[in-house]
Amino acid sequence: MKSLLFFLFILLLSACTGTAGFQQQNSNAQAVIDTEGLIAFWDFKHMGDSTWDSYQDPQLPLKSFPLQLKRIGDINSYSTETWPYADTPIEFDQSGPFGKAIKLDRGYLYGAVERKAFDKSLLDLHGKKPFTMIAWLKFYGTRHLVAGIWDEGGWNKYAGRRQAALFAGLFGQKGVIAHISATGASSYPQSTIDGAQYARLRAIDGQAFEDEHWIAMAMTFDPDKAEVVAYLNGVMTPLLLSDPVTQDVYQYQEEQVANPFHFPHPIYSPQAFVLKYNGYDLKRDGISEHRLHVDLIDKTLTYEQDPEEAVDSTKLRLFFDIKRQGKSLLAAPLVIEGIHGQSIALPTDLRIQFQDEVSSWLESKRNGNWEQIGTLIAHQLSEGAPFTFGRALGLGTEDIEHGSQLYLDGLAVFNRVLKAEELKGLSFPKEQAFSRRFSGQ
Repeated sequence: MKSLLFFLFILLLSACTGTAGFQQQNSNAQAVIDTEGLIAFWDFKHMGDSTWDSYQDPQLPLKSFPLQLKRIGDINSYSTETWPYADTPIEFDQSGPFGKAIKLDRGYLYGAVERKAFDKSLLDLHGKKPFTMIAWLKFYGTRHLVAGIWDEGGWNKYAGRRQAALFAGLFGQKGVIAHISATGASSYPQSTIDGAQYARLRAIDGQAFEDEHWIAMAMTFDPDKAEVVAYLNGVMTPLLLSDPVTQDVYQYQEEQVANPFHFPHPIYSPQAFVLKYNGYDLKRDGISEHRLHVDLIDKTLTYEQDPEEAVDSTKLRLFFDIKRQGKSLLAAPLVIEGIHGQSIALPTDLRIQFQDEVSSWLESKRNGNWEQIGTLIAHQLSEGAPFTFGRALGLGTEDIEHGSQLYLDGLAVFNRVLKAEELKGLSFPKEQAFSRRFSGQ
């Protein structure tokens, strides 16, 4: 009799625990939904027409962004009902803060919102617009991209469609990585050392985290402060770090601040981006960066250099052209004087199309002669990258083995910088402990 009563007590306790856990998971989701400035929140429960729909702030001019499943090498998108790959079954974990985390596995199974579904919307994270991105997840294997708009462009120094994304496992670090890009391509093409083909602009949180534990990763971009910050469970842990490529470019002797990270540039957009020139170095030329801000929307070109008042006895000029099928769209290449802040206008009647090619080169006057510095930059205009989950695109080769292995329980993007107390509140640390305790973890 005592055994029977004990068994019934355990069943009742389990039922109460399950009900309480379910209610808490719903409460967690509602807390995200009710947070001001929500652009999109996917919790893998909110279904639309065979896709996962996103929640959004009703005060914003938004619609849902459908999330579908993908596999590298297959151009099609799938739902849970149409997923055709038996070797990678769709699996869920119910122990997280929202109760239905999908298992993502590198290029075998990842998620994507197609570009056409969010292009030029608030989810298109570009320019100098503030945002916050939060992901609730646990890794079970390889760490790489968690979520964001990030196409590597095959690691060609002048190709790529990188905007902003959450990562882990890069640069030998075990914390949250908040990646951001102004060029869409290599951050420092002027460097010739190994690693210069990659994007290097990122905040890295100083607190490591383990696999098989639910965490909340977050990043914020504050254009007013020119700052990107990485958070783990709502806490920003400062970090100093030496990066070999930035040291090569700027000749730093000391470690640099990696969290928070200084980022004064606009985020890459397919029609407004930064070009960086190569073929020079700080010791020889006194300049660590030559940049050209290309804005094909406002039709302006603006030159910048670091330092802004470099000691440089040479004169500089830049050339800019746009070609379509090999033929220039300009009467002649535009010439820009190499003075920091110098800006010129593109023709107002210029009409740009995808597949047009932007080209530019830098010249220096030495011994009375103009000489080209570095290589001609050729950048083909293309539509922006999709918003992907668990897998970055354009990784040199489309190796299906590359990518992240994680359970993703939710992803949210906001159109503002959330305060520290908001991030802590939305990390749900108590609920994570609750979920682990009653799921046998």
